[in-house]
Amino acid sequence: MSVPASQLRGPPHLRLVRSSLAPVAPAESDSGWRRVADAILASTLDVTRHLREQRWGRVHAEMSERRELLALMRSMLLDAYGRACFRSLDEAALESERAIASMMGKNL
Repeated sequence: MSVPASQLRGPPHLRLVRSSLAPVAPAESDSGWRRVADAILASTLDVTRHLREQRWGRVHAEMSERRELLALMRSMLLDAYGRACFRSLDEAALESERAIASMMGKNL
């Protein structure tokens, strides 16, 4: 409950409710590449959905978008875990592109 300003005596005071001497941790430094990795996975799911629906134009568009996201992730500063994640995503994307190309009768 607040007290009207006319009933206050003296200058206002701040009261410390809770404190910790530990420094506040900065935001996750790897959250940027994690968001890009999530977008790559979502794009891969879209490629799968379009393949099942036989929407070949959308398959091509999603594969292009996934390549752009992989290029973005490649250009980011990554820690060891991020680099391992990138390698896995890149290899999986290349493998799926080869499988799709073989289904379509093309060679990559």
